[in-house]
Parts: sequence; C-alpha cells; structure tokens
Amino acid sequence: MNGLVMGRIGAGKTTVCQRAVEWARGHGYLVRGVLTPAILENGTKTGIAILDIETGVRRTLARIGQEPGGLVVGKYSFDADALQWGCEILARASDQGGDLFVVDEIGYLELERNGGFVRALSILEAGIFPRTLTVVREPLLGAFQRRLPLVRFIEFRVTEANRQGVAGDIAERLFGVPSLTGQVGEGVNR
Repeated sequence: MNGLVMGRIGAGKTTVCQRAVEWARGHGYLVRGVLTPAILENGTKTGIAILDIETGVRRTLARIGQEPGGLVVGKYSFDADALQWGCEILARASDQGGDLFVVDEIGYLELERNGGFVRALSILEAGIFPRTLTVVREPLLGAFQRRLPLVRFIEFRVTEANRQGVAGDIAERLFGVPSLTGQVGEGVNR
C-alpha cells in the first residue's frame, strides 16, 4: 500500500507524516526514511531540517536565501552534504527494508533536476516496502505520476481544516486498523 500526502505549502503535510510515523512506531512497526520539518526562528520559517526517522538524527537541509556553495531551488539554498546524507538514509532503508518507508518530500529538485532524493523514486517503483508514505505538493502531482506510472497510490489531501484527522486516515488505509480519525497524534493510541 502506497500513500501519497499532498497539500499546499504550510498545510501540515510533514506534521501529518510525523503523526503517522509516531503511530506506526508506537504499534511496533519498523519505520525508515526521512522527514523534512520546518526550521522556525521566532515563529518564522527560516529553513528546512532533515530527520532520519530510524535514528532521530537531525541536520539542516536548506535555508532561505542563497548561501555560498548551496544548491538553489526557489527561495531555498540546499546543503549538498545534507542532501547526500539524506540519500544515504534512503539507500540504507532500501537495503534493510521495514514496515513503512517515508519520503518527505519529492519536489522540484527530484522531478525537474533529477537530484535530491531522486533515489526514493526507484525505491517506490521497486516495491521494496509493504507500505510507503510520500509527500508531494499538488502542483507536482502530474510530474510525479509520470515518473511512476505503474505505482498506485492512495491519496491523502491535507488542508488546514482536515490535518488533524489525516494521520488517522493513513493508519486506517495503510495498516488496516479500525477508523482512528481524530485520534492519531492526539494521545489516544500512543
């Protein structure tokens, strides 16, 4: 079962994935992959972190603005070493397997420049994991589907209005548990 988390910037896609990961880990599932939470300074987003889900190690992936030697995509300057580290996390996940593979997120860098976490596309295509959860922004959905035409995904659209219940929907659809809408990430099933 492959889940696709979609939504606009700031809708809560990463938060939904974090809740789904917490639920899965709390229920004994082995989760591997990467999350990319926002870096906030005084309530303002100044960058993007990368988190190795398996180990909990976190690094700075990108900062707003252009930094010397950084790979610029939109308003972000990506750290090449952090990107390489993320690719190593994905490779390790592919080699070791698990119950759930998470990639937050596949974006312009992967789909238009064939860089970043592009390795994740081949992992998804190979069907190594029984369950996957991939974040893609809605404007990139067509390009993503063209890259993986044979892979079927259950779509989870995240908005500010529904984000509290989406992790429960993910648990229900990917893991086959009874409806948990509104419960995952709110302390009920931890």
